[in-house]
Amino acid sequence: MPCFCTVPTEIVSNRFSPSMSLVLPPVPLSLQAAVAFPNLTPENRLDMQIAALIDPIKIPNIHFGGGGLAQIAMTISMMMGNFTFDDLPKLEFQMQQAATSINTNVWPRLKGLVGLRMQPLLNYSIIARLVIDLQSLGIDPFNITFFPEPPVNLPHRFRFALKPPQIKKARFLAGLPQLFQMTEALDLPPLGDPGVVSAMQNRFNMMARLSPPQLIVPMPMLMKLMMVLEALATIEAAFGDDAFTPAGMMRTRSMLRLWGGFPIPMPPMPALAMNMRLAALPPLEDIQLGEQMLGSMSNPSFRMASSPPKLAIMPFLNVAMALNTAMTMTLDMPPFDMCSLCPCA
Repeated sequence: MPCFCTVPTEIVSNRFSPSMSLVLPPVPLSLQAAVAFPNLTPENRLDMQIAALIDPIKIPNIHFGGGGLAQIAMTISMMMGNFTFDDLPKLEFQMQQAATSINTNVWPRLKGLVGLRMQPLLNYSIIARLVIDLQSLGIDPFNITFFPEPPVNLPHRFRFALKPPQIKKARFLAGLPQLFQMTEALDLPPLGDPGVVSAMQNRFNMMARLSPPQLIVPMPMLMKLMMVLEALATIEAAFGDDAFTPAGMMRTRSMLRLWGGFPIPMPPMPALAMNMRLAALPPLEDIQLGEQMLGSMSNPSFRMASSPPKLAIMPFLNVAMALNTAMTMTLDMPPFDMCSLCPCA
């Protein structure tokens, strides 16, 4: 059943203290540049890879209704294993289960974490993400004596390879698998079927009549809790169990001082700006999967326009999805469906 269980929530509560000190120096430019430079060689540039892949692809005339359909598809595809979307009375019951567990379990145990100062926490999380990225490149950021040698074919000037229509096509292809999964979760005809548009609209109209369950805490506070949990999980993944101990913090400060003293062999700002643009693109693997699914459509040239009605339950489902994702990052067990361990079951 889709409720946040007592056991994993208690583990999170015991692992992190609202009184933790998280203050660190700002992220050195050298640390950011060492991660960015390898992404910017011609063979690694994501924008160039996407351009080469999508230019020959013809996509169907599908309009997402200002992004509403894409957002619904993403939420449903990610939560279809926990909520039953093709049975609306059951969906209402499951949402109430989830809300009750948030009200009685998650928030009472974890509300103290939203008192952590966000700026130091996010700074620490950014540092942790960079450490993880450097380790994936085979670089130990704690055991280094000079700035890593940039790739020999790294250019000094960068020009983004994608135009707005290409970015739109890439995002469409990356979102196509979620659209396929949504039609499956809603028990609709497959994409390409002439009846899919009317069936989808009918299902959305029925879902629009559902009301979200009541929560004892505003949703923005729950989203803040999600951000805190994701940041804490990232920090632990980078620095281990002692990430928040005085010894662990001292070790991280020493690493930052070390990197702050490294000269950077080329101006970093253009490279960092380009790397940020690349980070906003969908993953190449998602686009490739969308291309494969496009080829499986019974009528790839069909036209579809859908402007779904406003679904009052979507903010609640997005919060439940975000909490589920954040707690899964933090734990070695899922936060849902641990009923065999739950004293309330």
